[in-house]
Amino acid sequence: MSFLTSILKAASPLIPAPMLDKIAREYFNHHYRALGHMTKLQIDSANRHAKLELDLKGETQPLQITIGRYAVTSTGGKTFIEIEEITTSREWLTLLARQFTKGKTFELPELIASVL
Repeated sequence: MSFLTSILKAASPLIPAPMLDKIAREYFNHHYRALGHMTKLQIDSANRHAKLELDLKGETQPLQITIGRYAVTSTGGKTFIEIEEITTSREWLTLLARQFTKGKTFELPELIASVL
């Protein structure tokens, strides 16, 4: 576990939710800038909900994604997320996202796991 991740994990109960959202948004924008830019992110870790908005390259309108429920688990020192309910502002993408995520877990980067 990195030093920054350790600090975030320990301090996250004291850090306001908008600040944690900003950290996660900046992580996404740094690692996935080739896809576009995340403009909004709201994570409700207590109720396991999230909303985000992406300005994707080649798209004329932002993409809105709502994760209605998610579960976080840890195994072997790694943290995983399972998306249980997802909708987007594009019907075809909602159908695809549901197929892609149904019954699957995805490993989370340490920094993101520390804020969920």
